[in-house]
Amino acid sequence: MTDKHTITHIQIAPVETYFGAPGKSRIVGRNSKSENYGLNQREWLVQVHTDSGLRGVTNARPAMNRGSIKQLHDRLKQLVGRDVFEFYSLSGGRVTGVNPRWEDLLRENGYIDFAIFDLMGQALGVPAYALLGDKVRDTVEGYDSSLYFQDLVQPELGAKAVANEAVEAIEKGWRAAKLKLGRPGRWFEPVAGTARDIEVVLAVRDAVGPEIKILVDANNGYDGKLDHLETFVRETAGADVFWMEEMITENLPGYRKLRDWRDRWSPSTMIVDGEGDRGRNTIYWQLMEEKLLDGIQPDMLDMGFWPFHRLAKDIEDSGYSTMICPHNYNAAAIGLRGDIQFGAVTERFVIAEDSTLNFDLYRMNGYEFENGAYRVPDAPGLGVEIDDDLYSRVYKQHETVVS
Repeated sequence: MTDKHTITHIQIAPVETYFGAPGKSRIVGRNSKSENYGLNQREWLVQVHTDSGLRGVTNARPAMNRGSIKQLHDRLKQLVGRDVFEFYSLSGGRVTGVNPRWEDLLRENGYIDFAIFDLMGQALGVPAYALLGDKVRDTVEGYDSSLYFQDLVQPELGAKAVANEAVEAIEKGWRAAKLKLGRPGRWFEPVAGTARDIEVVLAVRDAVGPEIKILVDANNGYDGKLDHLETFVRETAGADVFWMEEMITENLPGYRKLRDWRDRWSPSTMIVDGEGDRGRNTIYWQLMEEKLLDGIQPDMLDMGFWPFHRLAKDIEDSGYSTMICPHNYNAAAIGLRGDIQFGAVTERFVIAEDSTLNFDLYRMNGYEFENGAYRVPDAPGLGVEIDDDLYSRVYKQHETVVS
């Protein structure tokens, strides 16, 4: 099939960036359950090197959220000395299965999958998406998902603070934006929180016009407040919301009510959920069985290419109509590019989540952004390069090497 490509060493380095353009950073506010995201975000860049001169990259943000670099070091050390083609079985240039020897590691650490697909693609001279199937689209639509509770960052503006940032997102090229809702969950009294959620959605629709997709995400902020959720769905019916995400924690009785309200007042709106899971819990299959879940959202980086591909195939084979809407917020730039690669070959793919974080360290040639969509590149692997000069000057001093 190809010459061997043995992994020789791995670099891990914390890297940082800011929300907004250079010199114009902005604070991203709260959601229904957490304090402000703040001015910047951090991730762990992982570079996997081979004796043939290849370098695969991934973002170990899921590992950062759960543990230490020392733990990540010990996990990744298992890869050193291994050939990049021993993790998956391939036939005709397509991945057909996972090596049982590595199944547990890859299932529990989906971000490793990104680097392996990157390396396999480079070794074969094909884009990462080609390892899964034929390309079904040349561009993948994205949405700006950084519109949090900006009304609490700029309280004097109220809902207009969110509307202003939505307009800025559209001016930068996005044709879809997701608004964080769920103010009744923690930060507001329930009646006032519901009223502000409604006000925000209507203000944004008025500000961006009728052609822009508006997505909303409550982070389960309407748990225990179904009467308020009914009010929200009814009062925002005229805003033509594209999808409602995590309005309540997944349960059959609550979702039946949400589906009924959606059907009555906003029938074109999708109901989506599942970012905190890998789509295998029974509740998701029950929701799909009852046609209560229009889109499923496991995290792209946490899941990995192959497990997500299998999930999408299993849903299709089961006869359910549920679409694929991967979560990507904390995966930032590299996660987004993986999302785009996955969307290139997944018929049921809807739209890619873009946290709008751009790291100066990464070179994303081929992923041109125009009219709200990213072009799918034909470069081998993920098509993500590292600015080695910048890495040496800023980040190398903080790196951990696995050998």
